[in-house]
Order: sequence, then structure tokens, then C-alpha cells
Amino acid sequence: MEMDIIVPKAGLTMTEATVTTWLVAEGEKVNKNDTIAELMTEKLTVEVEAPESGVIVSIVKQEGEEALVGETLATLLTTQSESDQNENNALPIGKEVLKNPSNKTAIPSYDAVVIGGGPGGYVAAIRIAQLGGRVVLIERNELGGVCLNAGCIPTKTLLKGAELTKLHSLSSEFGVYYPPPTIDFSKLLQKKEAVIQQLQNGVSHLLKKSKVTVINGVGEVVSPNKVNVTKPNGEIETITSKNIIVATGSEAHIPNIPGLRDAHPLTSKEALSMEELPESIAIIGAGAIGCEFAGIYAPFGVKVVLIESENEILPGADLDVAQFLKKSLTKDGVEILTSSMVKEIKEENGEKTLYIEHKDQYKEIVVKEILVATGRKARLETLREIGLEVENEGIKVDEYLHTSIPSIFAIGDITGKENLAHVASAQGMVAAENCMGYQKAMNYESIPRCIYTSPEIASVGLTEKEATAKNLEYQTGKYYINGNGRAITNGKAEGFIKVLRDKKYNQILGIHIVGPNASELISEGVLAINLEATPEEIAATIHPHPTLSEGLLEAALASMGKGIHV
Repeated sequence: MEMDIIVPKAGLTMTEATVTTWLVAEGEKVNKNDTIAELMTEKLTVEVEAPESGVIVSIVKQEGEEALVGETLATLLTTQSESDQNENNALPIGKEVLKNPSNKTAIPSYDAVVIGGGPGGYVAAIRIAQLGGRVVLIERNELGGVCLNAGCIPTKTLLKGAELTKLHSLSSEFGVYYPPPTIDFSKLLQKKEAVIQQLQNGVSHLLKKSKVTVINGVGEVVSPNKVNVTKPNGEIETITSKNIIVATGSEAHIPNIPGLRDAHPLTSKEALSMEELPESIAIIGAGAIGCEFAGIYAPFGVKVVLIESENEILPGADLDVAQFLKKSLTKDGVEILTSSMVKEIKEENGEKTLYIEHKDQYKEIVVKEILVATGRKARLETLREIGLEVENEGIKVDEYLHTSIPSIFAIGDITGKENLAHVASAQGMVAAENCMGYQKAMNYESIPRCIYTSPEIASVGLTEKEATAKNLEYQTGKYYINGNGRAITNGKAEGFIKVLRDKKYNQILGIHIVGPNASELISEGVLAINLEATPEEIAATIHPHPTLSEGLLEAALASMGKGIHV
């Protein structure tokens, strides 16, 4: 007997809904009470269940279409006897119904499966669990991803060590004297590993607390609702899920320079695993990663050559900020070559020679090690094969983090948007909530960018170059930190804070900071841009004295020509 499957009424005010996901296809068998589709209203997600066991004859309303309460979604050819049998042998909720000749439909075991346990993946998994979802997290290596294990966290530990080498010279200004430091690099590496382990344990604890199932293995998407997991012992487990979140991250990009691979260059991962400091190192690429490593090695006495093909270090950053950092790195002993292209590399007798074209002249640099810091590329692996659309060498996603396959989301570096841990976490939150039926969009307009050099750099919003390209009329206000009372008492008063103000709408367009604690100070700027604040609103906010935060108030005032301490 054929029967209609209709839009159920869930709530007194519900009148219509949108079909978001079909979990079955025409011709598939279903059991009574199987969830076969998901609808979305303004307030909640509604699951549509099969009223009887049978076969889906036709699907009337497709994904994305709207339907009124009581309207037909699909037609079902019922098989009552099979229904009774299946009810008597029902599995507990949350258990997978395996495919067999009499049952060709597998009920999804989870609301979401997350592939990748980095700062995007594990955050997404926890958020789904908080919303009541059943979620499994698959990670091939260690929880925390590149950021925790071979990026943000270990580099900041080493940078702290490099900063402490300068303590004796700073303290002498205050009448406190230390002997010049001696470096026990192996001890610093032990500290780095201890920090990583502590934070790994923290992530593991949070996942357990949230009741997230964690599987160690390599996850491979094989269909819109199925993932195969290859475990370390070679066993393959198949997981079915309503949604899949791909958070497989990125890996270091190695440029195609003749002789480079034969010279066995370091990436950030290998550099963080070195047991001894090299005598000398050439760093190819002067972006955030390259500049941070230059700031690590130089204070430890390593001869550092920083090579950048663009006209200035930190391409894309505010020009004033980049030039300030260039002077600071040079002061620390870093040799900086801009407008320079590495044409070839040769290795002989334990030394590596870089042949560089520098401003129409050729230059040879001989070093013990080479570090490649020319960016990262998304780990696309087999994702293209299942039909996911690729854009700018990353998985194409919309503002809701949907890929070209509705049940699959992508977050983090794999999207090619912003290779930043905090962006991955924000995307993870958005994707998680959308998996659970919400409609939340990602906003990329107020993303903070931090570089943990000495001094630190932080920015949000537009640079002057970007504002000019948008034909915006703007005014800048700059406050130099050497006029800040707290900075002077701390003995660290180098740098500035710059605010860009839109002249037409008096809106803050961008904030750029170079100086002590810049990465902490920028959060106020992020909030200001996120709320479309004006300089007057920052100026009307009383800042405590003496603090470094007063500098942002002064820069905001200066952008209107009203600076007090400038």
C-alpha cells in the first residue's frame, strides 16, 4: 500500500519548513521510525520519520525546497510484516544498522563525524556535543593539530626563551644585574615538550568531558554520509553520519627551486625538533613564520639570513609596521634580503650554498641549514575524488561552511581562507551549529592577525594600501608607545599604534600595533571593528591609567586630529 509522508507540525506556530537533508534515496528500504529527512524552521530542526516500514517510491520535495505543514514530502510503499519484524529486533539508539540483503539503508550512527583534531576540528566536535549531538572525532596523529604540536605553541615557547636572553640588558637599567646568559637549548626543548603535553592532555580532557568519541586513524570520506577510518593496526572501520566536517589542515609548501629538496631543507616542523642550534641558517620567506623563526634564532647567537622575494618583509602587512620590524630584526643581527629570488641551491661538505638574484645582482650565501617558510598548502588528498569543488587551492565553502556537497562542511586551513588557528576555531563553531540545524554565517571582516616577534605585531581590518584600493577616503592616527607611562616603567617603549578612520562614515577601518603585548591589545580593536565602532566611542571609553591600552585611545583620538598625548 502506498502512503504519503507529510511535513509534520512541530510547535504551535510552525506553518512551513525547508528540506535541508534527505537521508535516503528513491528505491531504498526503510524501517518504521527511521529518520529519513531533516527539515528546518526558523526556530528548530525537525526530523521526519518513516511512519511504516517499506520502500521510498518517490521524493516529492527536494533539498532546499520549502513545504507547508501537511504537504507531501515523499511517497512510501509499505511492507507491514517487515515493520513488525524489525520492531522486535530493534537496536538501541545510537547503534548502526548494518547493510544486508534485506536492509539496504544504514541509519547514521552520528549527527556528525569530524576529520581532524586541530583547533578547528576539536572545537567543532565539542560544540556539537554541547548542542546534544552525537559526534565522533578522527585524528591521525596527536590532538591539537599543527598549531599545538608543531606551530603556534612550540614556537611561542622558544620565542619566550629567546626573549629571556635579553633580560640581563634590560634589568641593568633598573639597577638589577645578571651575568650574560648561557644557553641550554636541550632544556628549552624539554620545556617546549612539557608545554605541548600539558595542552594535549587538556584537549583530551575536554573531549572526554563532552563525551566526544575519539578515534585514532586516517579518515577518508567515501560518500556524503560515510567515512572510512584506517586505524594504526590496519583495521578499517566504516562510520555513517548525517554530516561530515573536514578539518584536515595544511602542510608546508616547498617551492620548486633547483637543488632545494636535495639540500634537505627544514620546515617549521623539523625546525622545532632540532636538538641543537645550527651555526647559521637561511630562512626563505619573510612572512609571519619566517620572521618569528628569525626572532628565535638570532638572540641565541645563530647567524640568520632572511630572504624575501617581495619588496618588504611581511607582505600584506601595514608598511609602517613591516619597516619597524625590519629595523628591530636588523638590530638583533638578522641579515635581511628583500627583492631577492633564490635561483639554485647546492650542498657540499655539510654546507649549503644559496645562489640569490638580489636587485639585478647575484649573491652567494653559505649556511649550515635552510628553513623554508613560504606558506602552507591545503591537504586535499582524496577530497577531489568525491566531487568536492576546489577554489584557490582549497575546498570551496559558502558563508555557512557548506561545501558543494550539502552534508559535508569544511573548516580551517583546508578552506584556503585564512591559515590561522583562531579562524579555524571560529569556523568550527559555525559549522558545528549549522550541523545541528542553526543558520550561522562566518564573518571574515574582523579577524585579528598576530606575529609574535620582538616587538610583537598585531592588526585587524584594512591596511592603508587596502583602503586606497577600495577608493576609501581615510585618515590615520598614530600614537608612539615611547610616550606611554606604563611602557616606559616596564623598560619596553618601542613601537606604535595606528588607527585608520573612514572620513565619510567616521568608522574605524583598521588598527595596527607594533610593540609590547600587541597580541593582547588587539582584542579591543577587534571588538571595535566587529561592532562598527567609531573613534569617538573608543575615546568615550575610559581606559585605566597607567596601561598600554591607553595607546589605542590616543591613536583613535589622533585619527580625528584630537590627540592629547601625541
